[in-house]
Amino acid sequence: MFSKILAFLLFLIFLPILLFSQLSYNREIVNRPNVSVISNIAYKLPFRGENYKFYGTLRFHISGHAFVNNKVYNTFIEARHLSLCNMPEIHMRLLKSSGKKEGRLYPRKSSLCGNYIIFMTPLMRNGKPVKFYYRTGLFRYFNQFDKNGKIKRESQVCIDFETLSQYLINLDNAAHFFGLKVNTVTVKREYIKKLYNTSLGTELKNRDLRFVKYLSRKTNRKYEELFLVEFGFERK
Repeated sequence: MFSKILAFLLFLIFLPILLFSQLSYNREIVNRPNVSVISNIAYKLPFRGENYKFYGTLRFHISGHAFVNNKVYNTFIEARHLSLCNMPEIHMRLLKSSGKKEGRLYPRKSSLCGNYIIFMTPLMRNGKPVKFYYRTGLFRYFNQFDKNGKIKRESQVCIDFETLSQYLINLDNAAHFFGLKVNTVTVKREYIKKLYNTSLGTELKNRDLRFVKYLSRKTNRKYEELFLVEFGFERK
């Protein structure tokens, strides 16, 4: 009986210490949202939302290349809200991200794993945003774009560089909330000048994000209708 009473008294004594130490830990995390720690737990990007959709049901549900780390996940969600405000008519398409194994990010390249998202470039048809893309990626490979971003066999469809510029800025703005930044952007080499010539080109130049300029012919062809965004820690 005495031992039970003693154990209960010790519990009452140490309970406030345990509670306050836990509260202190949580308060530290809240006050330091930009702490440079990234979880290795795989967070699956949402399949669809009001202004975006994952392109490719099999890639999302079967092969499962749709995972990022916690900070990139939050960045994407924040960018989605920003885009609803400054580009409400646009529907972005996500193509691919990292894989996972046993709930953890499964890297092919450790520097990229969980830190990147591949999007489809926004398109316009006769000056209006394209909302519905091909149902299957098979037909996508028949598209060939010229240096001005127009599809050769369907000249009324072209890359929407103004929207692409705005979305990159939205991603970068969102990343700063979580201690990240847009580190590099991979897009067709010839499109970089087109982006700098948009109304937001000066702002793109003034930001500390890097466009990859040295691509092989095959890779350059691949990123005619795609763009890869890699995130990294924000410089203090």
